[in-house]
Amino acid sequence: MGEYSAVLTAMFESEEQIKRIEVIIMLLAKLYVVLELSPDVCPVCRATLNHDVECPINLAWSLLDTEQQHDARTAIRAVALSVGFDDSFADPVTH
Repeated sequence: MGEYSAVLTAMFESEEQIKRIEVIIMLLAKLYVVLELSPDVCPVCRATLNHDVECPINLAWSLLDTEQQHDARTAIRAVALSVGFDDSFADPVTH
């Protein structure tokens, strides 16, 4: 998690706990990107387009460095594009 790696190491006892926290942070950060692409309100803080300062999704996003934020945006946009262009999703009626 970039500059916060030392803090995570100090806060948690085992390498397994640190890895689990890193996964949670990345999932929340990717949710941040999903919500950027969506007109829906944040399911956590109920804000539209912006999160309040205490929102865990916003906090997770702020823990990522610029490169990690770019990677998260790229991954989510790739998934969104692949779903959008997949013919099985374009026609919801299955024959």
